[in-house]
Amino acid sequence: MIQTDQTSFAHVRKIDNSKQRLPIITLLFLVFLVVVLVWFFSGGSFRFYASLFFGLYFLTKSTWISIIFVGVVQTLIFLPFRIINENLSPDLKEFEKELEKTKGENQQILLTRQIKSGSWSVVFHTLNFILLALAFFSVGRIFFMDFYHHPIDASKFLYNFIPYPTYPLQGTIFRFPWIHVLKTTALNWQTIFTIWGVLLGFFVILRLLWVFLRRFLSKNKSILNIRIQYNQLLIFISSFIGTLFIISLFVFRHIPTAGEIIIISADLTKQNNGFNIITAICTFIATISSGIKSNRELSAEARLNNISEESIRKVTRQHLQKSAQNGLLLSLFTIWVTRLMPCSHDLSVLSFEFIYFISPFTFDRLVKKTTKPNPIELPIEKIS
Repeated sequence: MIQTDQTSFAHVRKIDNSKQRLPIITLLFLVFLVVVLVWFFSGGSFRFYASLFFGLYFLTKSTWISIIFVGVVQTLIFLPFRIINENLSPDLKEFEKELEKTKGENQQILLTRQIKSGSWSVVFHTLNFILLALAFFSVGRIFFMDFYHHPIDASKFLYNFIPYPTYPLQGTIFRFPWIHVLKTTALNWQTIFTIWGVLLGFFVILRLLWVFLRRFLSKNKSILNIRIQYNQLLIFISSFIGTLFIISLFVFRHIPTAGEIIIISADLTKQNNGFNIITAICTFIATISSGIKSNRELSAEARLNNISEESIRKVTRQHLQKSAQNGLLLSLFTIWVTRLMPCSHDLSVLSFEFIYFISPFTFDRLVKKTTKPNPIELPIEKIS
């Protein structure tokens, strides 16, 4: 009996000890995370970005050019992380699929369990997310400071090898072209509703034609590709039908008939309402664009896994509507935040968004897309 108790105790102790042994990747993650957080809260990241900005200013002698180059340099710094993240993408999608099946606190438990088990993809993705968040926070904090009128403390914010800037700073006026509308005209309400009626009728007729001709054209790949593009257009329009209707009312009632191209000047050392609105609009467009890109990839992957077009349409419509909601909330939040800061912060945000828009033609070409098959399941059960 005593021997049995001792055996049981040894077995329990073995289990307890095994739980205390973390995989080497998890230990490295925790150590690196502690180092990064200590570096961040001690002002290390802020000093890095301040030195980066003033180092670029020393080379360009222009504030607005340096702000844009900060975005370019940060994108290049995180490019290796994107490449690694892309190679881990299939494993991450498997984890995301598990995450979607859980709710609330269970998601946090699942994430913690994956990190403790040493899942390389989840650990790296978590670390990448934390570093990006700290980086963007640090960049925003720099341009929140008023170092334009009050000389920066070199001993506190700059590395020793960064030359101290000469005040006043140069290139603080950012100029960009703008269309100044001089005259507008308004369509009457009957014409506006007639235009909407004709558009709706056009799409209904196309729908009916496909119903009648589907049996004859369903085997034609070219026709099917056109049909898929048409369905995606319908999904996009139906997801934003309310917003498009409101925008169209404003456009039809304010049709420009005369205008001129002018150059607008924005003082980066001061807050600017016009610049705030431009930043909010670009934020909304970037959010919608990201949602469309994500849905396009999801739809293509779903078709490879022989998921029905009806399911794809339902999920796509849901995701696009969520993207529109997120875009609206982010744009409103952007207006509120940027009104508290000099518009150099707006230019910083706009530079990152511009880099995002041109990435498919520039930085994305350096990221090799993975071709590993990844079976997926669309969350159609969540759609009413």
